Amino acid sequence: MSEADLKLHIIRLIDSQQGEILQEIYSLIVSKLYEEKQETDSLSALEMGYKNMAEDTEREAEAYEWIEHTFDSKEI
Repeated sequence: MSEADLKLHIIRLIDSQQGEILQEIYSLIVSKLYEEKQETDSLSALEMGYKNMAEDTEREAEAYEWIEHTFDSKEI
């Protein structure tokens, strides 16, 4: 399927929708095309690395536990 055919098919699918489903489609399109792109563009590579680390809840919990144990250490 060519890009032109795909665009036409998408437009026809959207045009056949109404009400709440149409609003959901709009929200999905906006978030996919604009919000995610702006977030990625506005963050540097370092910031993206920290963001990805913070979103890793398992590693974040391990890091927090490690920090808590260092407070109990007599070597500090």
